[in-house]
Amino acid sequence: MKKLRFYLIRHGETDWNAQGRFQGRKDIGLNDEGTSQAQLTSKVASKIGKAVIWCSPLSRALHTAKPLAQKGGYEIFIEENLIEIDHGKWEGLHAEEVKRFFPESFELWHKQPDKVQMPGGESLQEVQERALVALSKIKQNGKEQAIIISHDAVLKCLLCHWLELPLSSFWRFRLANCSVSIVEEENGQVTIPMLGDICHLKKGWTWSIQRGL
Repeated sequence: MKKLRFYLIRHGETDWNAQGRFQGRKDIGLNDEGTSQAQLTSKVASKIGKAVIWCSPLSRALHTAKPLAQKGGYEIFIEENLIEIDHGKWEGLHAEEVKRFFPESFELWHKQPDKVQMPGGESLQEVQERALVALSKIKQNGKEQAIIISHDAVLKCLLCHWLELPLSSFWRFRLANCSVSIVEEENGQVTIPMLGDICHLKKGWTWSIQRGL
């Protein structure tokens, strides 16, 4: 079996990321910082080489993908199953508002995220199931390298799958905006040579903790 390499890239920053609001399916675009991050991230094309891009349909992911696609000459495939978790009634609310209006589920979200069914939205199990449908489709495409541009929850659920971790491990990962992770599969074995790298953003090891996703 040939080696498969997946480059996982989270979208660039939005105003709601910076403000600590839950975005979910809301189509919030990149802010100026996010646009700059996307341009800087496009430079990793020279390290990746030949590949294709699989991208969430939301504009913050697409606008992250386009500079990279232009730089690397990559084709972009839109994959609906890579869309962010549906936060339901939490979407558009600041983390402090969610804490006030939904105190029990908010606390559970940060302690046992795998036990939370978003009010009017999804659970992490549902996110992981559809993300794995997308992954199967990506593998069937037959390319040895694929760039997956998606969202925090989706990428963490995929990482839990690859590392054979329960979804209760969700908060053990911290993926900054425009961070790059690499996952390799060969002969049924998975290795992760890079996780959450942001050196291309030229800010060193500095990132903010986002209270909304």
